[in-house]
Amino acid sequence: MKSRSDIDTELARLEALLPGLVARLPAAQVLDAFAAEARPLTEQVAEEHQAEVTRRLNCMLAAAGLVPGRTGGGPRAKGD
Repeated sequence: MKSRSDIDTELARLEALLPGLVARLPAAQVLDAFAAEARPLTEQVAEEHQAEVTRRLNCMLAAAGLVPGRTGGGPRAKGD
């Protein structure tokens, strides 16, 4: 991903995609399908954004009830 804006756009797309995956697939398949969709982002994101992308993806999965964890996946304010 080239810019923070590109990253945020892709994260929004993935977040919008997740409910449809949950509705039509078993949980294990949701995780595989979501990982495949997220792969271009996770493989191309700059090192400086990797932790934030991982955190937000994990929060999406937690909010969907697919993994344990925090569900506050939105962008963090500066200083958080």
